[in-house]
Amino acid sequence: MKLLKFFCLYLFIGLPFYLFAQNSKSDTIFILKEKRNRGFHTIFIDRNINSIYYDKINVFNFCTYDKESYENSLEWFKENKIAMTKMYVKDIPKKWITLKQYKGQFYVYKPSDFLFHYQVSINDSTFIDWTGEGPLASKILSFKKINDKTFEFKLTGAIHNDRRLVMHLIDQKKGIAVFEDIYDEIDKEYYFMIDATKFKTVPIIVNYCPSQKEVELEFDEPDYAGLISR
Repeated sequence: MKLLKFFCLYLFIGLPFYLFAQNSKSDTIFILKEKRNRGFHTIFIDRNINSIYYDKINVFNFCTYDKESYENSLEWFKENKIAMTKMYVKDIPKKWITLKQYKGQFYVYKPSDFLFHYQVSINDSTFIDWTGEGPLASKILSFKKINDKTFEFKLTGAIHNDRRLVMHLIDQKKGIAVFEDIYDEIDKEYYFMIDATKFKTVPIIVNYCPSQKEVELEFDEPDYAGLISR
């Protein structure tokens, strides 16, 4: 009976991870495993650079919903008679993906709910925030290189009319930066981002549950100010 229970537990929990993660045991470290009324929930660290989960968080193509969200954000500029003008942005990556820190280590993260996933892309006139509700455009008012590791954007858009974003590169080899986001020169937030062409240099944490949305993993709250002052 014990052997049968063990075998059933393997089929219920172990085998799906093999099928979904497509990794060897050495590539996967489980943070959490728990049963659900239907199926299971797990959070695991995937170190396989060929993992299918990397592809799920690196999507910058416009689907129908994305086009609608982006075009709605552009309507604000038309209504306020603000023309989109070209701005020469150089010396920085043009696509970025959210980076997290867990127990002192860097990871990209595939959330349970993509409402909590964030990306950035930059073209010659527009800074695009890819939020859980779709991509939103901001006009690039100015861009300047402060030094080899620090770059500043001044932006405006429907969500934030007065926005200043400073990129602080803290690991150029891996393309890791602290984004310092300042709104109306009052509110400020910091977060990690990684160059989308280098995001496989760090492992990915996957929050997986095929039957329902789950609470997201809690990550570290680093000393961002200390990191950018080094």
